[in-house]
Amino acid sequence: MLYNMNDFRRGAALAAALILTSMSSAGAATSFEKAKESGTVEVGIANEKPYGYLETDGSVNGVIIDVLRAVLKPIGIDKIKGNVSEFSALIPAINARRFDVLGAGMAITPKRCEAIAFSNPFTRIANVLAAKTGNPNKIHSLEDIAASKSLKVGSQVGASQVADLHRVGIPEDRIVLFARDTEAIAGLKAGRVDAIYYPALEVSELIKKFGESEVERVQPFTIAKDDKGKPLYVFQAFGFNKADSDFVAAVNDGIKNLSASGKLLEILAPYGFTKDDLPDASVTAEGLCSGS
Repeated sequence: MLYNMNDFRRGAALAAALILTSMSSAGAATSFEKAKESGTVEVGIANEKPYGYLETDGSVNGVIIDVLRAVLKPIGIDKIKGNVSEFSALIPAINARRFDVLGAGMAITPKRCEAIAFSNPFTRIANVLAAKTGNPNKIHSLEDIAASKSLKVGSQVGASQVADLHRVGIPEDRIVLFARDTEAIAGLKAGRVDAIYYPALEVSELIKKFGESEVERVQPFTIAKDDKGKPLYVFQAFGFNKADSDFVAAVNDGIKNLSASGKLLEILAPYGFTKDDLPDASVTAEGLCSGS
């Protein structure tokens, strides 16, 4: 086949363009490198308290944001900008590069790991019980309630944790479902139920706002288990675009340092977390993504 000069010139131009594009891509700064250079990171949030939310002045705050600040400050990234999305839109948004880090307190699940990368977890949340101060009925597990002939537990209509109550055999007539968590803690204070069952962070927030002198989180508490006998924990972490492995590695180093120094618990404690809400160092994103 014969080629004329115009064909040759077009081919040469295309080859040159491909080479330049390849060189440009190879030399492009990563999201992590850009963040270090600018000292700024953009974080995707769902605008939910206490995880990550915008203040009226546009600043971003929350427990997840506080942890991120402490992780990034030692490497020179000290400005955080919030980018609000619906929770369900956060994964598509980070994959579309709308922000650098997903900071909404998202839990690591194998399904989500197919779409994005996660840091190692920095909280381990479980559903827990709250009772009146002093825990007069000495309740330390859902099984304690199931074994009783009279103790009642409250939770919320449509909430996933209600399945735990059924799993341990608490009968329907001793499960009281409220429309809102605020109604549940009011019911506990009024004696309608002997305990309420909610996610740990939610329990802490409820106690802080509505029952600090009258209600306490039950401790120690035996976490509910799944059908295989494994504790039903939810592990929260930061999310990243899968291409940002350097960012993930740097954040993992920061989380490890915070945990080892005790600073992580100091950050989390004002939000109601306890040492029982910290994951063991052996728990990694890789393991959770594999379902182990």
